[in-house]
Amino acid sequence: MRRDLGFLDVAMIGIGAMIGSSIFVLIGVITQEVGAAILIVFALNGIVTVFTATSYAELGSSFPEAGGGYLWAKKALPHPAGFISGWLSWFGHTVACSFYSLGFGYALVAIIHYMNLDVFGISSDILVKVFAAIAIISFLAINYIGVGATGKTGSSITMIQILIIVFFVTFALIYALNVHGSGVITSNFKPFLPEGKGISTVFMMMAFSILAFEGYEIIVQCGEEVKNPKKNIPKAIFASVGVAVLLYLLVALACLTNFSIADISYEGENAVFFTAHSIMPLLGAMIIVGALLSAMAALNATVFSSSRVSFAMGRDGSLPSVFGRIHRVRRIPHNAILITGIIMFVMAIFFPLTTIVASTSVVFLLLFTFANLASIRLIPRLTEMDVGFRTPLFPLFPVIGVVSKLSLAISIFWIFPEAWYVTAVWLAIGLGVSMFAKPTEEVESIVGQKRVPQKPLTKEEIARYRVFLALENLGNLRLVEMAGLFSRYFNGDLTINKIVEVPRAMPLDAISKEYVDELAMGLRKTMKVAPSTINVRPVVSVSYDVAGAILDQTKHEAANLLVLGWKGTRRRGRTILGRNLDRVVREASCDVAIIKTQRLKKSIENILLVSGGYFETRKALLLALPIAKEYGAKIELLTVITDDKQVELAHGNADRLSKMADNVKVPTEVKYVYSKSLVNTVLDHAKQCDILVMASGPQGAIERTLFGEVYDRIIRSADVPVLVLKTARTQKELPLAMGEPRDAVPGLD
Repeated sequence: MRRDLGFLDVAMIGIGAMIGSSIFVLIGVITQEVGAAILIVFALNGIVTVFTATSYAELGSSFPEAGGGYLWAKKALPHPAGFISGWLSWFGHTVACSFYSLGFGYALVAIIHYMNLDVFGISSDILVKVFAAIAIISFLAINYIGVGATGKTGSSITMIQILIIVFFVTFALIYALNVHGSGVITSNFKPFLPEGKGISTVFMMMAFSILAFEGYEIIVQCGEEVKNPKKNIPKAIFASVGVAVLLYLLVALACLTNFSIADISYEGENAVFFTAHSIMPLLGAMIIVGALLSAMAALNATVFSSSRVSFAMGRDGSLPSVFGRIHRVRRIPHNAILITGIIMFVMAIFFPLTTIVASTSVVFLLLFTFANLASIRLIPRLTEMDVGFRTPLFPLFPVIGVVSKLSLAISIFWIFPEAWYVTAVWLAIGLGVSMFAKPTEEVESIVGQKRVPQKPLTKEEIARYRVFLALENLGNLRLVEMAGLFSRYFNGDLTINKIVEVPRAMPLDAISKEYVDELAMGLRKTMKVAPSTINVRPVVSVSYDVAGAILDQTKHEAANLLVLGWKGTRRRGRTILGRNLDRVVREASCDVAIIKTQRLKKSIENILLVSGGYFETRKALLLALPIAKEYGAKIELLTVITDDKQVELAHGNADRLSKMADNVKVPTEVKYVYSKSLVNTVLDHAKQCDILVMASGPQGAIERTLFGEVYDRIIRSADVPVLVLKTARTQKELPLAMGEPRDAVPGLD
């Protein structure tokens, strides 16, 4: 399995989940209860969150596996604590989705009000529910078909959200100072805490709004996908918490400096929309767009996260096996997504916003309590090899986390008792289910597991010529044959890599060992096509990012030549071969051979080699030679002269290339064609050949072409099999002299 997400990507996942719909919807709701003390609520929540975040940082970086708090509680605490932790995690993320869908509904209703539209006389409250239902169904469908937003796409959306919020805060604060003045601003904060409200109310609203700071749980859920998790997970957790707390404080401050507590309280869920629209209508539209983006990003992340938890529990036997099943074609946990979606829908439609938020907060507070208890048991067992981050003042921080989270959870009962009723019903159902749960034992995988880093190549292995074949279709035997011929010709090794692309709507570990073994068996059958005299190694990789996986594995293998297959699909727009192939060709650290084997004859008789720059054409010839020798084919060396000044150089290069072929007894025919159109000339001559071979050097950093404008046009237009070589900027070179023991390569002059 390959790690795709860097620090920024995973930090943005956490921030996106934290700001979500909460930053737009909860400001007015909390202000109704505590007035300007909302600033204290958010500040104290940030401090309290740190105590639990340290436990998540240490365990998440030490065990970067899907499951998070559920997995830790399962291993550290007695049954049924582990099961209940997973049960709560599933429900918490699911009900959070219901809340984000309502946030989406509020944003759309705000647009309707902004445009002064009337939707068949339907009230705003009903419209919010209708739009929430549409959002849930839409995102379930997106995750079901396996095209959920990627981590990097999510990062872009979250960055846009942050920019919109920062612009709103900056404009609102400047507007308040210029229009209202310091006197009015100061009066807006009075009374700081409404009459009849005390510290206990602040404490209860801290508990109510804890939903706004649970995003670091999702960061840990993504642990398997994070690059360098020992460093990036802790950094992402603390960065996301810090940024989220700051944004909440600033948005609350922007509202309070412009309007009185009474005005903000009256607007309730629409307070932020009201503030932005009142200051400037265009700013209101921008905030609505930000709210929609926030809701959509949070919905996608939490649908993914909630279905992942139930899938993991179904796979290990904690829930019925139906949850752990993978769709045969789409390779997604379809049952887990569907059942999770039903719960989301019921909560969003039949429960009010405050009950949904309060229930979610209770569930997460209990989940964090279990996680802190688990950390007290697990952290002392960690070795130096496991540790990625050390919790300061252990066990003081997790103990404070247990006390604070449990106290906050209990306090919610005094202001929203119905939230505890919902949670109690869910816990009762969970305890009943746990009596029949038969989870598999995974102690070795989390506590006693030894993590052995991938073994680096030896100097002898690096010295050998290495061909790396990224095979998309196991049935493309001609491509395997070609890669094998290159490896044999250069006395090298061949690695055949099959990559399983995983949709973002499912965890990497959803790809079962049985499926990987099935692919490995298919690879072993396919590799029999390669010459028996070479060393062939099959590799199956699992990744969200096919291009990135190829590039990383190529570097690890210290490959000299990367071989890729191309279906020959003609594309419009900026891509030449396709998005993934274009990226690999541009970023590869070694030579890349792209081969279109479609319509390639069983017996190759005529190979057309287009002569360009000598260095590139020489390398292309070195790939054409083993094909020619295998099939007894003739190489036609086509030199197109478009300028009289090129004649002498063209003849000299052709003679040298022809001698290289003569050295290994491969017949050649040199053709000189004077023409103003290289493209048309090559395409005309290609009609009589069995395979067209070309090569180009690396393109400039600002160039948008892949192989050069002319070669790009030829590749797109040629109706014959093609082998095009892209030489790397820097790489391990082939030997330049004959007579060296293993390194001697036939045909080099």
